[in-house]
Amino acid sequence: MGNTLPIRLGLIGAGGISNEHIKAAQKLSERAVLQAICDVNEQAAAEKAETYGIRNVYRDYKELIASPDVDAVIITVPNFLHAQASVDSLRAGKHVLCEKPMVTKAEEADAIIRARDESGKQFMVALNNRFRQAAQWLHERIQSGAFGEIYYAKTGWVRRRGIPAWGAWFFDRERSGGGPLIDLGVHMLDVTLWLLGNPNPVAVTGKTYAKFGPRRQGAWPGTSFAPNAAYTVEDFATAFIQLENDATVLLETSWASHIEEERAYVEFLGTEGGVRWEWNIAGNRQEVKWFRNEHGVPADVTLHFDDQGERVALLDHFLTSITENTAPLCTAEQGLMIAKVLEAIYESSEQGRQVRIEW
Repeated sequence: MGNTLPIRLGLIGAGGISNEHIKAAQKLSERAVLQAICDVNEQAAAEKAETYGIRNVYRDYKELIASPDVDAVIITVPNFLHAQASVDSLRAGKHVLCEKPMVTKAEEADAIIRARDESGKQFMVALNNRFRQAAQWLHERIQSGAFGEIYYAKTGWVRRRGIPAWGAWFFDRERSGGGPLIDLGVHMLDVTLWLLGNPNPVAVTGKTYAKFGPRRQGAWPGTSFAPNAAYTVEDFATAFIQLENDATVLLETSWASHIEEERAYVEFLGTEGGVRWEWNIAGNRQEVKWFRNEHGVPADVTLHFDDQGERVALLDHFLTSITENTAPLCTAEQGLMIAKVLEAIYESSEQGRQVRIEW
């Protein structure tokens, strides 16, 4: 393909999250064009194509990736299909932007890495929280040593009522890979480890709970549970993670819990300062508080970030990785790291013991 612009994108999956990628592509119309869309529900794909002016509609993604008119694909199908769709697309010579989680089983990651290397195409995981302005600001400060040695992190994404009750596959661990841990926790664990420089996690103690879903409680307001769907995932999870650099991370995540409101946060303790980054999901209000001393006196700073353009920044970065043939920020190897940690949390909960992670 070379550096030809605009890059022609194909959407594999016409579900709700595809809307975010479509909106991002529309804002980058000079760099990318939505060329094709597919979904097993061909009517849903056709309706989206008509709404957004997407030229080609398919029911089978293998027909889409066989098209010479598509340069790169964005994969937004249910979790259990991510790995195979990614491998098939890479082997068909397409660059791939895959929604999180990259895989539902860590063993699936090897095939993606191998297909990427053999094809010479770019593969990126759509972990948009790295591209928030607050995350970029924090990353720069951490890299400059502003917080000294960071030895402890606490992170989480917790909802009061937010079980995604509209689709039965969300409840099925075989198809989803898990509940909020793999849906929301993947975001917070990823951005936390990235800010810390991606040290390898070496040991995990975790616990998961299903206290709302089995009782058909805790769904998004205004939604109802899919009828006759067995609930086989957690609705709350927590874990204590030890890293190879001797730092530790405490993680919590929930779809439903008796809390004041939904929020996501990352906190760090360092030898020269601490920080708390928190955002309220509904209003997208992001606040960073920096705690430090100057001349022996507390000197704290509060910053506010109100951006909502992280998905545009993510897609822009993916397009740049294609045109400049550079490794993207969110790599398959990092997706594998997250998958290993999530598997270890589930294993620890099931076996009631700490689980070591080998590298």
